Formats: sequence, C-alpha cells, structure tokens
Amino acid sequence: MIWFYILSLVIALGLFLFQIIFDKRRSVIQYVLIIGIIIANGGYVAFAGAQNLSEALLAVKITYVGGCFVPLLYCLTICEVCHIRIPKALKCALYTVQSAIFAMVCTAGNGPYYYRKAEFHIENGIRHLDKVYGPLHMIFTASVLSYGVMALAACIYAMKTERPVDRKSIMLLVHIFAFAAVVYEINTKVFSDIIVIPMVYTAMCIVSMHSVNRANFYTVEENKDIVDKHLGKFGFITFDNKLRYMGCNEKAELIFPELKKFRIGHFPKDAGGELRNSIIEVLYHSKHSQSDDSTENRVSTFVIDGRTYDCVIHPLLNFRNLCRGYTVELKDETEHYNALELSDNFNRKLAEEVDEKTGRIMEIQQKTILGMAQMVESRDLSTGSHIKRTSEVVRIFSEKLLKSDMDFDPAFLECVIRSAPMHDLGKIGVDDAVLRKQGKFTDEEYEKMKKHSEIGAVMVRKILTGVEEEQFVEIAANIAHYHHEKVNGRGYPCGLAGDDIPVEARIMALADVFDALVSKRCYKESFSFDKAFEIIKADSGSHFDAKLAEIFLQCRPELEEFYSVEKSSESPE
Repeated sequence: MIWFYILSLVIALGLFLFQIIFDKRRSVIQYVLIIGIIIANGGYVAFAGAQNLSEALLAVKITYVGGCFVPLLYCLTICEVCHIRIPKALKCALYTVQSAIFAMVCTAGNGPYYYRKAEFHIENGIRHLDKVYGPLHMIFTASVLSYGVMALAACIYAMKTERPVDRKSIMLLVHIFAFAAVVYEINTKVFSDIIVIPMVYTAMCIVSMHSVNRANFYTVEENKDIVDKHLGKFGFITFDNKLRYMGCNEKAELIFPELKKFRIGHFPKDAGGELRNSIIEVLYHSKHSQSDDSTENRVSTFVIDGRTYDCVIHPLLNFRNLCRGYTVELKDETEHYNALELSDNFNRKLAEEVDEKTGRIMEIQQKTILGMAQMVESRDLSTGSHIKRTSEVVRIFSEKLLKSDMDFDPAFLECVIRSAPMHDLGKIGVDDAVLRKQGKFTDEEYEKMKKHSEIGAVMVRKILTGVEEEQFVEIAANIAHYHHEKVNGRGYPCGLAGDDIPVEARIMALADVFDALVSKRCYKESFSFDKAFEIIKADSGSHFDAKLAEIFLQCRPELEEFYSVEKSSESPE
C-alpha cells in the first residue's frame, strides 16, 4: 500500500516541477493547489508507515491539508477557467474559513469534537484508523459540498451568460470534481483497505493544470512576448491547432462584430465575408502547408468599411516547440496603404509625363531626320516621293515578317521601320551635277553616286550617337551603308555576300528596289506589278535574300492597295 501512496506523491512532485519550468503565467492558485496535494499525499505516505495511534492521527491531520484546501482551490480554478474574477477580499475570507476548519480538524484526538472515538490497529500490514465522527466533522463536510455547489454555479453562470469560455475544459473540471466526491464516498463506505484519494487528488491536479493552461494559452498574458513585440495596440484573435475559436480582444470585435457570437472551443462555421476569406482560409492554408514547428508568419490584406487591414498569423508554440494554435494579428494599415497609393499615383503620373515627353522628343527627332531626308530628296529630280513610299513598303513588309517563322523581334523590326527614311541620307554629299542629272550616269558619275551609302552611314552615326539607343543607331547605319549590297556579292560599296549583309539592309534592299521598279524615273517608265514581282522573284537568291524575297512576294495584295491609293492621291483633280 505504501508504494501506491509514494507513487501518488512522486507524480504530484513531478507536476510541481513541470509547472515551475513551463508555466509562463506563474498561476498562484495552481502552485498552492499542487503544494496542498503534495502535502496531503505525503500525509498518506506517513499514515502507511504509522506505528501507533498518535502517529496515525498526525498523518491524518497532514492529509486534511488537501481535504480542507483542495476543494477551495479547485473551485477557484474553475472560476479562473470561466473567466470569473473573485474579489481579493472574498478570497481572503474563504482562505480564513478553511484555515479555521483545518484548525478544527487538528483537534482530532484531543477531544470528542471532531472524532468522538479513534482506534488504530495494523492488520496484514495495512493500517486502519477506526473512528467515529464528532459534530465538527459536519462543518468540514458542509464546506466541501459548498465548494462543489459554487463550482457548479460558476459553470452554469458562464455558459448562460455566453462568456468567452472553453466549455469542454469546464465540463472536464466539473466531471472530475464529481468523480472525486463519488470515489471518496465509495472508498470510505465500501472498501477502505487502500485509500485511493491520493490518486484522485493527482488526477484533479492534472485536469486543473490542463484546463487552466488551455484556457490561458490563447490569452494576452500567456502570449505576452507576441503581444509586446508584434500586436501592440492592434486587434487579435486566437485559434487552437484545430482552428477552433479561442478568444479575441475588443479591437478585433470592433472589426468583426460577429466574433461576439462565436463559441469558445468551436470551429467558426458561421464566419463569412472577409473574416472567412482573409483569416479562416489563410489559417487553413497555414495549418496544412507548415510543419508543426514552423514559425513562419503568413500575411493577407482585406478592406472593411474603407479601412485596410493586414492580417498576420503567428503560430503559438508550446514548450516542445510544437504548434498549439495561432494568434491572428489585425493591423490597421489604412494610412500606410493610402500613402503607398498616393506614391504609386505620383510615380505613375510621372512615368506617363516622362513617356509623353520622350514620345515628343522622338517625334521631333524623327521629323527632323525625315525633314533632312526630304531635303536631300528635293535635290534628286528623279526619285519623287521615294522616301515616303519605301518607308511604307518597309512597314508592310515588317508586319508580314513578324507573322512569319523567322522569329523576328518586334523591337528590331520597329527600329527597321524608323530607320527606313534615312537609307538615302548620304545623297546630301553627292554633287548636284550628278544627283540632278536627267538620264543615265556615266561610269565616273556612277562611282560618285555609289559613295552616298558610305557617306550616309557616317552621317547617321554622327546624328544619332548619344541621342538614340545603340541598337537603333547600328540598324540605321547598316541600312544606309549596305542597302545596295547583293547576296551574290556583286553589290556596293563593300561587295558583301549572303549573311554577311546585315538582315536590316537585306530588308531595305527589297523595299528600295521594288519602289524603283513600280515608280516612274527620268530614265524609265514605271513597271507593272506583274513585271516588278517577276523581277523580284527572278533575282531571289542572287540580288535578294531568298527567304526574305519569298515573304516579300506574299505582301503583294497590301502593296498593290497602297500604291493604288498613292497614285490616286497624286493624280490631278
């Protein structure tokens, strides 16, 4: 029997050490309750070793430390779990009453008041104390019953008033209290060889610790480190690891009034709107995407009544660093987001103004270049509106190339279109006698005319370098320099062949020659579209890039439409 009592004492001591190490709140009631149970269980160990009546009575008086104070402390524990505040004056009065009852118990063996009669004997190694209760014992019994009634009344009050309580914890506390009373009666009336009250005390201690820790784990006091570091003046809501609602503060209720109707310890099935979208679903994702020891925070943002809130989820970790629940932080960041929106609007407006001014600068620059090209063209009596027409031909050709399987970069083709008007800019350096000659050139004059491509490349680089992007400068210079090269190597000025000719120059060559073919010159009449496309096809692979020429021939409908409109606009009314 003594080993049973020793085991109960050891378990109670272990619970006390556990409370000291892991209880952040340092609950005075819990400490006193465990100490009372340790003393009571120690009294049972002493009784198991008593050798006479005096020792037995002394051991019984020690066990009554538990009998007198455990019911009171257990009742106060239930009130704590029910969030019922007991005034300090009333607590002091109750402790005083129980101290008086304990003093009354200590008279046992010294008169007929608590025990009328007490006899001690040992039978088969088991100690027995046969006693007849006196009138004062009724006071002790009445005090135990009164605390049972008080505890039950506190539970009923908490549930009826819909206080934010965990009903499962409360019912567990009530059941173990009732169980202890039943076991005590059965133990004293039916069998008494082994007194099981020490183990009942230990069970009451375990249940009370579990219930109090569960009720307080989700409170501000228990999570003071999170509150101090993160929450500050913001609202917060707590959930256990099964996403059951465990409580909130007043600021959270102001944001989500429906929180007042939620039951502690239940999953908030009725949650709707932003409460579900921004909190419940994020919580669910956190629970199923994080490991138990994860400390990662998850953030969502929602808007209610014109206010913008950041929802930050903090995992609550127990002493083993396992997730026992979540604290949801609600931060009103309206001013912050308003400031960001103003900044974004300002930046967007600034970017639009920059784009607009950049566009104007590019437009002015393009018009300047086009003006220079037209000025050069006005000196050449043979070409007419060649610049305008070739630029449009390049645009039509580029649109077709963009849809082809040659994988041209749209930005590259855009540069080609913009560069097309500058392809003959070098003619400004050709002597008027040559440039304005009516009829065919002599060999010497032709050599002078061919120099316009080299002059054009130099001029383009001088005009555009430092003003335009390097890619555009290179494309424009290549078009001016190499648009008279032929893929068979018989072009000028460098005699380049095949892929050595920049692709932009090969594109320009097709547009330049086609316009020359279908346009009237001083030395020839305009060719028909059939004749012009036959020449392009015939020269594919010799003068022109074969793949590009194939795609250019596909532009015939668009080109015929353009030149038809162009000729009708040039005809006199």
